[in-house]
Amino acid sequence: MRLAFSDEGPGPVVVLLHGFPIGRMMWKDQFSAIGAMYRVIAPDLLGHGDSPAPDGQYSIDGMADDVIELLDTLGLAEPVVVGGLSMGGYVALSIIARYPERVRALMLMDTRATSDTPEAAAKRGELAEAVARAGNPGPAIEVMLPRFFSKSTEEYRPDLVVGMRKMMERNSARGVVGTLHALATRPDRTELLGSIRVPTLVLVGEHDAITPPEDSMAMADAIPGARLEVIPAAGHLAPYENPTVSNGVILRFLEELEP
Repeated sequence: MRLAFSDEGPGPVVVLLHGFPIGRMMWKDQFSAIGAMYRVIAPDLLGHGDSPAPDGQYSIDGMADDVIELLDTLGLAEPVVVGGLSMGGYVALSIIARYPERVRALMLMDTRATSDTPEAAAKRGELAEAVARAGNPGPAIEVMLPRFFSKSTEEYRPDLVVGMRKMMERNSARGVVGTLHALATRPDRTELLGSIRVPTLVLVGEHDAITPPEDSMAMADAIPGARLEVIPAAGHLAPYENPTVSNGVILRFLEELEP
């Protein structure tokens, strides 16, 4: 699957994978800050942004395959840093599980390793039906957007909320429906965590209501040598909400990888 993508900056490659139902422009502040020193490659995953949004049911492993295909197309066979937020974290875990030789280091942001509970999967199915009936992503936006941000962001940075809504509105009903199936059927990667042998950063917003810091702490504890960083004044979109602190944490992690 040919994905739309941004490719910014010099140096070692850092792949950034966005959450649902957003797109690669959630990384705009990372393009400038991290892209000043590293080559940041950020695709629109299947069904999002400018990438194709075919009818049908998507899968997290299929999205991971698309990312590997993109790297192959760009001639990047060497291991790269892979970072993902929320759904992007599920894709990153699929890559490290199935293509470990392609991963130099891992960044798991506002995400979890567990699969959906039956109740959560059923709610995703109901939401997919609502989106299909509406013919637009509106029902998903109304469910997701209020849960994304910390109260301080909503109060003092409403422009971020407005910008995120616009990003979400760019997605099609087809893409949202297909992706909801991918999220509901994703495999549990908990058993994988203990076998991860690359440097790993686990990053989470202190007010994340979707994947709370406790989940990230447990994930970091399970990954040998993983570093946990809690980002203040941020909810589920920590690098987007508080890019200054998030970028500082990410750059320190990347700098420590250099020989």
